[in-house]
Parts: sequence; C-alpha cells; structure tokens
Amino acid sequence: MRAPRASRWEVAAWTAVALIFTARLIAALRIPLTGDEAYYWEWSLRPAGAYYDHPGGVAWVIALFDHGPRNVALVRLGFLACGAGATLWLADFAAQIAHDRRAAAAAALLLNLAPLLTIGVAVASPDAPYLLCWCAALALGKRAFDRGSWWWGGFGLAVAGAVESRLLGFALVLAVLLAVWGELRLRRRLAGGWWMAPVAFAAGCVPLVAWNAAHEWVTLTFALVGRHVDEGLSAGRVIGYLLLAALVLGPGCAVAALWAAVQARRARTAWGRLAFWSALPTFAVIVLLGAFERVEVYWLYGPYVALIGVAAALAVKLPWRRAAWVWVIVPSAILLTPLLLAASAPSLTVAASIHALGHRLRNNGPFEIFTYPALAHDVAAEAARSAATVATDGYGLSSLLDFYGGVPPVVIGYDRQGRQARTWFDHDASPREILFVDKEPLSTRPDFAARFARACARVEDDGLRLYDYEGVPARAYYLTKCLEPRRGALRILLWQE
Repeated sequence: MRAPRASRWEVAAWTAVALIFTARLIAALRIPLTGDEAYYWEWSLRPAGAYYDHPGGVAWVIALFDHGPRNVALVRLGFLACGAGATLWLADFAAQIAHDRRAAAAAALLLNLAPLLTIGVAVASPDAPYLLCWCAALALGKRAFDRGSWWWGGFGLAVAGAVESRLLGFALVLAVLLAVWGELRLRRRLAGGWWMAPVAFAAGCVPLVAWNAAHEWVTLTFALVGRHVDEGLSAGRVIGYLLLAALVLGPGCAVAALWAAVQARRARTAWGRLAFWSALPTFAVIVLLGAFERVEVYWLYGPYVALIGVAAALAVKLPWRRAAWVWVIVPSAILLTPLLLAASAPSLTVAASIHALGHRLRNNGPFEIFTYPALAHDVAAEAARSAATVATDGYGLSSLLDFYGGVPPVVIGYDRQGRQARTWFDHDASPREILFVDKEPLSTRPDFAARFARACARVEDDGLRLYDYEGVPARAYYLTKCLEPRRGALRILLWQE
C-alpha cells in the first residue's frame, strides 16, 4: 500500500528545517572556535570517562570526527549531527503520540525555531549530545512503555547518554522513576523486559562513575558545589531569567510549551507522565536556584524539548486556526532569521555594525573570536624565538592558542573553572622564560602582579597586540614576560604554595 503524500504544510515545515540546518552548517564552517569549544577539543585529545567540569560526552563526540587536522568543521561536525538526530527523535516522539505524521513535521519545526537551540547544536558543547539523548529517551521511552521488549534497553542507554553529556540528565532519571511509579499504580505491571532499562542505564554510566571514583568524585562535587555562588535572594533575577528564556527559546514556542505542560499533566498516559515529569522537576529546581544565583538558560533544553514534542503532537489534532500557528511560529522566526544570517555571513554583519556604530568594535565580545587565529600565530612565533613557556589564566584562551598555534596549554591563576587544564603540564617544571598572555594589562590586576613579582627575578611588559577584523579594531591583548623564573614559579602562579 502506497504511503499518503505529504501535505504542503509538511513539505514547507521540513523545508524550513533543512534551510535552518544549512545555515548552521555554513556558520559552523566560517566562524572560528570559541574558548569553550577549544577547551573541549583539548579534552578529546585526552580520552577519559569524565572530566572535572563535565561528563565525557562532549569530548567523545569531537573524538568521533576529529582525527589529526586542526579543522573547525571537524570539531563541530558531530554536534551538527546530534542536532539532526535530536530533531528526528523528537519528531518520532510527537508522531507516536498523535498517530499522525503531521506531528513529526510540527515538532521538528518548533524545535529548530528556537534561537538558543540553533547556537547549542551549531557549536561544540555538551548541549547537542544532551539534547540528542533526551529526545531519544522520549521516543524510545514511549515505545518501551507501550511495547516492552528490547525497547527498554535502548531507553536505558538514552537516559545514560543524557547523564554522560550533562549531569542535568539525572533529572531525566527522576522523571523515569515517577513515570514508572504512575504506570504501576494504574496497570500494576510494566511491559515485558523492563529490567533491561536499569541494566543498560548502569552500563552506560560506567565511564562517569569509574572515572569519578578514581578522582574523588570531582565532576559531581564541582557540579553540586563548585559551580554555584550564592548571590542572595532576588525575585527580580528569577523574573529576568524567565523573560530571557521566553525570548531566546521563542516567545510563541514558550507559550506552546506551557500549554503542553498542562495537557501532559492531564493525560493519564505513560507518555504524558514521562513528558511532564521530565519537564517540571528540572524547571522547578532551575527557577529555585535562580532565586539565589545566576543560572543558565540552556539548562532548560531538556524540559523545553519534552514539552515542544507534546505541543506539536496535540496541536495537529486540534482545530487551530491559521492565526494561532502564526502567533506560535512567526515570533521565533523573526528572532532566528537575523541570527542565522549573521552567523552565515559574519563579514557582512561586521560591515553593517560598523555602519551603525562607527569604528567602535574594539574589545567587543562577538567579534573577538575572529582575532584568535592571528593571536595564536604571533604568540607561537614569539615563544619559539625565546624558548618561552606560554601561560594564560583562562582555559579557553589557552586552548585556542594550542588549537590555532600549537602552543602547549599552561593555565595559571586561582579560578576553579577549567581545572582539567591544570593537569596538562608539570607544575614543578623550570621554564627558561614565561610569556603571560591576557586580555587586560597586568597593572590592572594587583593580585597577579604580586604573584609575578614573587615568581620572577624580573617582570617585563611585552606590549599590547591589537588585532583588526574587517579593518576595525576588534580585540587588544597584553603580553608580559617573566624573566629568570624562580624555583617553583609555576606553583606560585598557580596559588599552590
């Protein structure tokens, strides 16, 4: 029997998704790596079950594609693939709920219209594999609760994959337990083969658990304690966070997600419980944390994709007027389009900014990434001439110098972020000379200046390096020489002695 032809609406939706992916691919090829991306690339060169700052998923994705050549496209290719996989899994989840192929197209479109998500799956970050595994868990979980058998094993592996990408994936574990509890209350039993889910989950988490057991559980400790800074109770911070989330996830899509949360709560089905409980606890914890500290919008990815899948599935069954779809889709499209155009044509974006702002782009964050390759080349050449060890106090900058210039990463300072980088060099080494690269003059950092005075026989200003992009100053860097480093100089600069 021949499958029914796709409607014009489905063709339009999938075409829009394809265009968005094409724009992401172009942007991924043209824009230099960010500091975090280079840091994760460094991880991929040092395979491990986990790392101080995150589980190992982000490094494993890079390692799948990046072998040898230092190419931006190879670093990001796996994450673009994760975005495509997340789209297909969420489309499958929505189609299962609705028993309607139109729901798949709607879910794919709503998911990819989120401006923040476009960034999350176009760069190397834990977000893309996290989204892939979360969406796969929803689709496989629906089949596991309905059909049982080996679907349970795939479900367990997908949940483990979410945990191995971001520790926020443990929220999905809680959702599964609550969904199972609700299913047992109604049916008294689960579909056959349920035992494969916990076995597969435990097997999938072995790398994270084994590495942390051998390293004093630092990944968990950093996530639960080290990453958080109490800034005092503030309702305004929570309101601002929610408004920002609604903006970057797409105002219309955010409303659709809230509507889906209510519908999923009312649905007395396994998929409703799985979607609702995978969204509500995570959202509640993030908002509660936001009352006391700064929280990141991308932490909402998991709850968002679950509810968007439900919204798409239920909406195609309702007699929504065309105007309702316009209000859901158009606001997100308006926000996403300039973002994709800017990322796909950065030179044109800079030219437009210059026209609008004048020659005032110096030290402007969005443009400094275009200065990294030139800086790395110059620093590598200078270090080679004087046999100097290059040091920075930022794991991102240090990793960028390595990616673009082959400069071994040496990260000093007291910041707990980037702790993994501090294991990549000998703290007791006796360098002939230390070349410190920073984004601020040493004179403006008295704590660092005092450390350099203790670690070095002489401290010499090596000048400013100013780099242009499209003929306009984009970023200044400041170099300092530590001449005749004293014994234990690196430990002094690491605040260890």
